[in-house]
Amino acid sequence: MVKKTRIQLDLRAQEAEELDRMRDQFGLNSRTETVRTALAIADWIESESRQGRKVLSVDGDYVSHLVVPGITTSFGK
Repeated sequence: MVKKTRIQLDLRAQEAEELDRMRDQFGLNSRTETVRTALAIADWIESESRQGRKVLSVDGDYVSHLVVPGITTSFGK
């Protein structure tokens, strides 16, 4: 059995709405699943950055580089 730890977050109303919007957009069932998904995404970004990679968004000739303070700026080449 996996031990669970309960946490409580104090979010502004706008942040809670954003969390719910993400939950709906991702097709998830709960805020807990949404936070787990966000943690998995953050972990992947950190892993890619640690390996010197950049996370990009590409649309035709337009390229945008993801910058997350404390993650993407801590590593990389």
